[in-house]
Amino acid sequence: MLMDLTTSSGAVTPDSLAQAAYSRLCALLLSGEMAAGDLIQERRLAEWQGLSRTPVRDALNRLETERLLTRKGRHLFVATISVHEIIDILHARRVLEGEAVRIAATRMGQDQIATIRAAVIGMKDASDVGDDGHWRVDDMLHFGIAEAAGNGEIRRMIEALRRRTRMFGLRRIPGRFDIGRQEHMRILDAIEARDPAAAAEAMCAHIDHAQHAIVELLQHSGGGRG
Repeated sequence: MLMDLTTSSGAVTPDSLAQAAYSRLCALLLSGEMAAGDLIQERRLAEWQGLSRTPVRDALNRLETERLLTRKGRHLFVATISVHEIIDILHARRVLEGEAVRIAATRMGQDQIATIRAAVIGMKDASDVGDDGHWRVDDMLHFGIAEAAGNGEIRRMIEALRRRTRMFGLRRIPGRFDIGRQEHMRILDAIEARDPAAAAEAMCAHIDHAQHAIVELLQHSGGGRG
């Protein structure tokens, strides 16, 4: 079922239809149900969502602008992210998220810190945490920090880069579950201590370690895609 398409006045608008199509397609892309290299068929997507082709086309244009889809001739495909691109993306995230957490360390409220900490602690066993749950907690921390920084442009760039990170196709990195939790806790500890420098150092180390793990995994598996 699609999300509620009505506005606060109860009306269904072209914008709400396009947003619904966009949100549903984003979910499929980030879950891997629409995989890298898949051909996008606008008519079938419209029929599947029970929408006309116009809002679906608007959503697809937006996803293409965000580089989650790529055009070859007249056809759209799910984007394929290369190893070099993922390294560039993580480098950009390091710069942006390092600055965001530096600011957030002086602004994030104690209640929010406690909520995120409880969610991280709650992920005790990798075998009990599905991909959706893993990403929900990961987003809670990273987006929470970006939001607390109070810079809308930085937040939007971080969101876009994190989506492209997920598009790379690695749902999880073996061996990173417990280490990642510990790194998240160090970031939260530094924020709670109101130590911007330590928070930035912890965030940059977290992203550096993730990049190293991705490259190492790809080298052992034959080099990845590109």
